[in-house]
Amino acid sequence: MLVQQGCDFSAGNKLNGAYVFNGNDFTTGAMIGQTSGIPLNSNIINSNKLLGNTDELNIKGIYSLGDILEDNGYKQILMIGSEAEFGGRRAYFEQHGNYGIFDYNSALENHSIPEGYKVWWGFEDEKLFSFAKDKALELSKEEEPFNLTLLTADTHFTDGYVCELCNNEFPDQYSNVLSCASRQIEAFVSWIQEQDFYENTTIVICGDHLYMDAVYINKCIDPNYQRKTYVNFINSPIQQKNFTNREYSTLDLYPTTLASLGVDIEGDRLGLGTNLFSDKQTLIEMLGYEKVNSELKKNSSYYMNKILLGW
Repeated sequence: MLVQQGCDFSAGNKLNGAYVFNGNDFTTGAMIGQTSGIPLNSNIINSNKLLGNTDELNIKGIYSLGDILEDNGYKQILMIGSEAEFGGRRAYFEQHGNYGIFDYNSALENHSIPEGYKVWWGFEDEKLFSFAKDKALELSKEEEPFNLTLLTADTHFTDGYVCELCNNEFPDQYSNVLSCASRQIEAFVSWIQEQDFYENTTIVICGDHLYMDAVYINKCIDPNYQRKTYVNFINSPIQQKNFTNREYSTLDLYPTTLASLGVDIEGDRLGLGTNLFSDKQTLIEMLGYEKVNSELKKNSSYYMNKILLGW
């Protein structure tokens, strides 16, 4: 089971999570939304630039989590088990935060994995967590504060990847993969909590988007259940003010992540996101999910000119 300690902005023992808007419902859009507070509107952006191995993605008019942390002396690393070029992820994180990128190709180049090794999207999460431990220890010995971001992929569509750690607990493959992923994340968090640097470290766990397999969803999930992404903030130096079951989206993770590091945010809003540790209402709490989601689908000259082109 996923780590339960920490803060998911619920009012009690029932697990809460984040709604996902259109434009944040695929990996690149999710990562940009969670770090800059904007959706990637497919009515405006040429989506072909987001679907292949490309460095063409260039969003000029935003000031993202990575930009803020870079300006405040953070060393930043993004670690993923696939090719970072896919979906423009390398371009975005290098342009906004000057992240060092460790991906599938990096692992081949530095012989972290054998020549020709490839499973699933590149290499599996078991290896990602192992490499991340080494990187975290390395970063913790340097003088600068650090932001180490991981993107796991074993639970991705379709059916997930069965690694050597997976057990045969359930009748379907994906449930077994989910259970294995939960154990690996819990083990990684527990390892961090045993390290000297944990005292001054905030851990943010968040899903990027909802699972895409309609067959599994229809078979295993109650149709009345409101699906959301998993969110958990662990070891934050501040506590939430609004002890209700917050209604929020993945866009709210942008200011909330900064607040969880002790950053004071004037107005408690950045992009379209609201700092969930504050008592300010989110867009969903003010207007409702359906209303906000429908508005974000519309064309916008401001979005095109100011956000994308930086005019």
